[in-house]
Amino acid sequence: MQEDSAAGAGVLPAPGAADTRASTSMPYPGFGAGRTVFHQDGLSAEGGAAEAWAYDAAGVFSSQTARRVADVLGVGGGVREEFGAYVVGERDGSGASVSLQPDGLASVSFHDPAKDPWRCVVVQPAPAPDDAASSGDGASADVAPAEPGACADTDHGVPPGRDAAVERLREVMGSLGLDTGGYEFVPEDLTAEQAAPRATTVTAHEVVQGRRTGTSWNATFSGAGLASLYGTLAPRVPLGTYEVVSPAEAVERLGDPRFAGGGPVLWAREDATAQGVPEIAPAPEEPVEPTVPPTVPEGSAIAWPVTDVTITGARLGLAVQHQPDGAAVLVPAYELTAADGGVWSVLAVVDDRLDFAPAAP
Repeated sequence: MQEDSAAGAGVLPAPGAADTRASTSMPYPGFGAGRTVFHQDGLSAEGGAAEAWAYDAAGVFSSQTARRVADVLGVGGGVREEFGAYVVGERDGSGASVSLQPDGLASVSFHDPAKDPWRCVVVQPAPAPDDAASSGDGASADVAPAEPGACADTDHGVPPGRDAAVERLREVMGSLGLDTGGYEFVPEDLTAEQAAPRATTVTAHEVVQGRRTGTSWNATFSGAGLASLYGTLAPRVPLGTYEVVSPAEAVERLGDPRFAGGGPVLWAREDATAQGVPEIAPAPEEPVEPTVPPTVPEGSAIAWPVTDVTITGARLGLAVQHQPDGAAVLVPAYELTAADGGVWSVLAVVDDRLDFAPAAP
């Protein structure tokens, strides 16, 4: 049995959708090919319940937290306020610095240019020889002056291996007071072109109930040590248990303007762990010389392309959703899979537990 649901443009495909349709048939609002009709085939009409959490950024955002993070990362200097954030370290990027942002996740950003394997070190031109040197034996005549403004590579040595980098990130996060048992650590895979990489990158994905939430820590290590670190400090606090719609009703929501466009995106696909979001490159096409389109004949039907999608699979998971005031919550959401492999996501919480009041201007 199939049921229909029509949607306008803007239904966001979840990361992990690895087919061409996911990249070509789901444009954002304002682009003409995004009119879609959704059907479901064989999905349950039974609802259920699931837990939800809030991220307590207000409980950790403080100058004291910024000072503690800076101490762990070895960044000296006083704590100062810049555009609402707490910052420690060099202002001009000449040395290590760390910031704590006033967002819904209490985001941390650290960078140490002295350990950055991709840092551009500008080579200063050699001073012009004086008359005495130029009238000597000519030993320096073959030495060309450095090109002004050129970048010189900085050799930091061999970066740590994948396992060593994971352990280093685990130690840093533990020192920051995070429970590393609630994270999945994934070192970046090396490509064939990276036989001698300059750095090793590790991502620690937050995991709740066996699935990734979408929040994470990311660290880059060079041979000199920790070059950069990004992550979120806000702890989760329980919001309680929420009733959720059935998978069949979730498909109907894909055609509901209240849920199209700005819905949550599921990041916790089991089959996408360690791979991340695949890049989908369009098939190469032979260049075609543009021509003037034909004039539409009198009485012709007006073209209004509509894509027809049948949803055959549904998985209830979790997704981070940002509230109008910037607060972040981790809420139940469905990942819906089409017969052709396309993937969409939609909020799963029932209407009665949603506040549909317009956001304040």
